Amino acid sequence: MSVPRPVAIVLIGTAAGFFSGLFGVGGGVVMVPLLLLLLGMDERRATSTSLGAIVIIATAATLTQGAYGQVHVAEGVLVGVPAIGGALIGTAIQQRIPARRVSLLFAVLLLAVAGLMAAGIEPGDGGGDIDAARVVAALGVGLAAGVISGLLGVGGGSLFVPGLALLLGLSHVEAEATSLLAMIPVSAVGAWRQHRYGNLDVRASVLLGIVAVPSALLGVVVVNAIPARAAEIGFALLLVFVSGQLARRGLRAAED
Repeated sequence: MSVPRPVAIVLIGTAAGFFSGLFGVGGGVVMVPLLLLLLGMDERRATSTSLGAIVIIATAATLTQGAYGQVHVAEGVLVGVPAIGGALIGTAIQQRIPARRVSLLFAVLLLAVAGLMAAGIEPGDGGGDIDAARVVAALGVGLAAGVISGLLGVGGGSLFVPGLALLLGLSHVEAEATSLLAMIPVSAVGAWRQHRYGNLDVRASVLLGIVAVPSALLGVVVVNAIPARAAEIGFALLLVFVSGQLARRGLRAAED
């Protein structure tokens, strides 16, 4: 598709920013396919550039959510620290295998998570206070989110948000806000590693991130104004959409 580069940057950044602020994801699920389509990047450059932009987008959205009092720092650190290691693993794996080959498995996982969110599973369902088992599970979610982030160029929010809500008892909006905090260092490490591999388009990342900030702030305002159940349903629909996109990428890879 022939679109002037400045126009493409504005379109991609604006869409990614709004999704990030509204759903607590990095926006990579929007950026990566659009970078492939509108800017003609290859898979590795698109995922790398997405990670770089997410650092800026998530930082702006986190600060705004913090003003609403929705960010839980301790929980963000709990899932974010193992995710940093996961991002290093994911970016290393991506250099050796086509990242799209993990897309089918991740697509199935997202469909299962979407089902839980749509069914109205409430934070803390499964009972009781946060115990050691839940903490260990949250660490595992963080690690998995980091690997997925490094492999696919997404911020990891599609796993952070349900993990924070279902395992650590945060409300959906709190989970989204805390997810944004967790993905800042994850995306930064992933982008740094991709830069060392020679895959990161630094200029495009910075431009995308800056362009995305206003729409990310708008997304944060919207999610704090709508009913919590509407946010949950919207997030579940987003996961179904992302799952479909990943499945298509995976099937195309299998045919190559």
